[in-house]
Amino acid sequence: MDDAGSHARFAAGNNVGDIARQQFPNGLLISPDNDLGAALLETKTEVQRKDRRPLFEATFQANDVLVRVDLLLPSERGWDLVEVKSSTSVKDYQLDDAAIQTWVAQGAGIKIASTSVQVLDSQWTYPGKLQYAGLFKQVPVDDVIEPQLAEVPQWIEEAKTIAAGSEPQQEMGAQCDSPFSCGFKAHCSEGLVQAEYPISWLPNLHWTKRALLKDKQIVDLRKVEPDILSDMQRRIQAASQTGEIFSSPLLDSEQASLSGVRYYIDFETIAFAVPIWAGTRPYEKIPFQWSCHIEQLNGVLEHHMFLDLNGNNPEKKFAESLIATTGSSGPVIVYNKSFESGVISSLANKYSELAPQLLAINERMVDLLPLTRAHYYHPRMRGSWSIKSVLPTICPELSYEFLDGVSDGADAMAAYTEAIAAETTTKRRLQIETELRNYCERDTFAMVQLLRRLAGNTNFA
Repeated sequence: MDDAGSHARFAAGNNVGDIARQQFPNGLLISPDNDLGAALLETKTEVQRKDRRPLFEATFQANDVLVRVDLLLPSERGWDLVEVKSSTSVKDYQLDDAAIQTWVAQGAGIKIASTSVQVLDSQWTYPGKLQYAGLFKQVPVDDVIEPQLAEVPQWIEEAKTIAAGSEPQQEMGAQCDSPFSCGFKAHCSEGLVQAEYPISWLPNLHWTKRALLKDKQIVDLRKVEPDILSDMQRRIQAASQTGEIFSSPLLDSEQASLSGVRYYIDFETIAFAVPIWAGTRPYEKIPFQWSCHIEQLNGVLEHHMFLDLNGNNPEKKFAESLIATTGSSGPVIVYNKSFESGVISSLANKYSELAPQLLAINERMVDLLPLTRAHYYHPRMRGSWSIKSVLPTICPELSYEFLDGVSDGADAMAAYTEAIAAETTTKRRLQIETELRNYCERDTFAMVQLLRRLAGNTNFA
């Protein structure tokens, strides 16, 4: 799929692969130009050498199947096959991959002494100065894939049958998003009869109820028997049937928690598979931007922003500027509290001198998400309470689709990564800065508008 998330996964995988090769400075990259014919010949020559060395992307073919092995390492009993992954634990589909790699290598006449999956150690802390020893942990998988090896020929035959035939007639389902979202989803959904209000909009609908509705060929949530639905699901159904907005007043206790000068905050973070700053870990969420709208008691708004694109670790400056801006009293309003509070707690663990003030921010935090779920639903929200689904129903002119360049969190991470790259031009960096500022400011302004709507205030000035 051609989206920011997919590009980020590919980039992470490539970076992890490069670091994995650095563990073996005497290793050889087989046919880096990806000429598969040349790669097969070069691999054959290398595995027959007396002075064997580690091979990267060793290429084998057997039974019409071709594989490229991440790491093939000489051992006393033959060769150790290592698949390098950018995850922090071994996934089921990675075991299938390792089994196929091993089966093909063995079929090509290679004596595989052991098979492992090498993943990132999420507890390892980067010491800096490009010293990546300890980044990986190697997980032996021989015992797990041993029974799978006998199944691989059947997998191959099934794959050949599918490839040789016409388009498979497979009903769309959970497999379309597992382990990753399929790039053909849009194609497969063409021509399907789509309900105007599909049952997929009903949150937390148990699979047994979904199966029951499927058996009854009920695809429209408006036709579901209400007695099998929860209160929240019935609320969505009623709004879908009538076209009317559900809205209820905030409770006195909820209003009390929102009294005083209000600080609406939103964070953007980056999580590098391979850490680039000393003291950070693989996939650790590093905050690089915050937006804060301050709503005074008279309704006047101020906007403040922190954004650091200089390429250095921004965490401490992020924390210090956030403390200075949010003061010591008044509700700190967020949307989905676990994210912002988790980032703040992580910063408090790192910077003990700032911990009391940071944790005090968490104590003041009020989450708008559960308030919105309890008190508001618009038929156009399509069963979602994400801020991007809610905002267009309140202020259509502020929809995220009108933003240039950066319109979601994945875009923001990709933009930040590009901005701090050495090869990025000043002109492009300034453009990215504007896009990031507009996006993050939109998030906090959206919360202002949402709370005013929940409070019954139609003055969106």
